[in-house]
Amino acid sequence: MLTKEQLGYVQCDWKEIFGVFGFYFIVQSSEYNPVYLQRRVDNFMNGLEDILQGLDVDSFENYRGWLMAKLLAKNSSFINETNRLESDYPCKRYTFNYAKRVAEELSSLQKEDDVNFYKSYLQQSSPKRWRLAIRVWGCNTDLEEAAESRPESVQVIEDLEAFKMSSEFYPNGC
Repeated sequence: MLTKEQLGYVQCDWKEIFGVFGFYFIVQSSEYNPVYLQRRVDNFMNGLEDILQGLDVDSFENYRGWLMAKLLAKNSSFINETNRLESDYPCKRYTFNYAKRVAEELSSLQKEDDVNFYKSYLQQSSPKRWRLAIRVWGCNTDLEEAAESRPESVQVIEDLEAFKMSSEFYPNGC
């Protein structure tokens, strides 16, 4: 849906970083500012439940099978394998069979599980929904306009190290 709007480069995936699972979008555009792009992502996320509900069983099975095959595929190079494993070392978490374990969990996943996950963690009204938005403004940006377009609920992090140290969730950085 986001790519149909011709916003620019769009990537969407899930990732686990230091034990935290996340669903992310990367949207890069030379035509639209980050606030506009975030609104388009929000619009997509708000309509995701309808997309999930409208997904027939065969399509769901195909998507699940594709994802399992992707997880179980051998890495194409030593560099890719290294990149996959390197995030485990700082936290002393050595789950070398992680992809296999995730694929095993996926094998029992049903469409209703996806819908419930959406409602619990991705739906805008869910109390369990957390979001981190990183906006990068181009060099020709009017910074006053950027500041004016910031919603009141936004917390600007100017000192990343101080923010990480103050985090109640990951005090050791992992």
